[in-house]
Order: sequence, then C-alpha cells, then structure tokens
Amino acid sequence: MKGPFVIALAAGLLSLLIAFAPTVWRMFQPPAPGGASAPASDAPWQVALPAQGHSRVFGLSLPGSTLAQVQQRWGEGLTVALIAGGDGTLALEGYVEKFEAAGIDGRLLLAFDAETMAVALARWRGLLPGVPQPSGGRRHLLNAQARAELAPTALVGLSFIPAAQLDAQVLTARFGAPAERIAAGARLEHWLYPVIGLAVVLDSQGRDVLQYTAPADFERRLAAPLRAASAAQ
Repeated sequence: MKGPFVIALAAGLLSLLIAFAPTVWRMFQPPAPGGASAPASDAPWQVALPAQGHSRVFGLSLPGSTLAQVQQRWGEGLTVALIAGGDGTLALEGYVEKFEAAGIDGRLLLAFDAETMAVALARWRGLLPGVPQPSGGRRHLLNAQARAELAPTALVGLSFIPAAQLDAQVLTARFGAPAERIAAGARLEHWLYPVIGLAVVLDSQGRDVLQYTAPADFERRLAAPLRAASAAQ
C-alpha cells in the first residue's frame, strides 16, 4: 500500500507539507513532579490497546473506524482523494489541514484500506478528474457520490505532523526507548514501537511525523517497507 506511511519515507513529501512556524514543544514534555493536572485526552502519546492487535488514537480505532465516521467527525474539514501512482498503484487518502490534539497543532493524514476497495477505486479513477503530481501520479478528489460509495472503507493508518520539532529526549520521555531504529540516509531516522503500532520519523531538516497503525499490521504496513527503503539506500 502506498499511503502516508510509505510516502513519508521520502524527504520530498515533507518539503511539500505546510510550513509550520517553530514552537516550543511544551505539550510533549512530561509533567513536572508533583503536578496535579490530569493527562490530556487523545494526546499523541496516548495510544490505547483495547484488544490484541488493535489500537485507538485521537479517538479513532485501528482497525474499526471507517471513512464514513471520519467524514462525520470532520465534515468539510476533511479532504479525501484517490491517489493513482505512476506505477499503477491506487491509494485512498485523506487529510485534515488544521488538526489539534491536546493543545498540539499539526496536520493529520489518514490512510484507508485501498486493497479491499480496489475495484471501486479503479472505476472512480476513470470517472474523477485527476491532477498530475510531481511523483508522476495523479490525484483525484472524491465527489459526493464517490464518498458515499466508499464510506465503508476502513481506516488503516494515521500520520500526525506536529507543528513543533521532536527530539530523542521528548520521544523517550513519552514513549520509552524504541524497539528498533532505522536510518534512512543522512537526514531521516525511524523509531519503531511495534507494541503500540507507532513509527516516528525524525527529520533533521524538516518536519517530523508520527505514524500509527494497528499493532497487528505494524510489520506489514510500516516496519517492512521502512527496512526495504533503508536497504535500497
């Protein structure tokens, strides 16, 4: 699947993301000793594990939530598009341009299960006007009819691009030590947390990305593509 997860491997995507003004990463810092404040709800570091192989973050279930539920939550604030890759692959992706999680501003990308909806996506690719992309593919914005037909499509991944920069100290304080680190060139490093289905992209020259998927899908959707990309480099 080529969605926000795989695309985030390339620094090129990060350069196309909205430019955020630098901010202090206060919300990601651990609370001061003796603090009485309760933890913020649906914060990026709060990944619930309701059942084996399942996760829940930002109020969304992986798996479990659908395009219909995501549309109901964000309405006009959600943009959904069919991405036709130059190699013929199809992806169904959405994004919320202005997303706030427990006081942390950023951008949220959503990846949906294109595999189970491959036939419908192929048909809509021929019906919806497409806009050429720098990658060589085409981006087809979904109209109301396409959204209605694809409403049952399952959400399989989330990528949160925070406005503030991450660092090793912040990540360790919130998530602990990663199970694995994967370098991708001189610029990117990936911290993997398979138990909670999280992979963090640290970019020394751009925006960092927190990528979430169901723990049961972590190896296939995140870890394996990251290792393959790192080996290719």
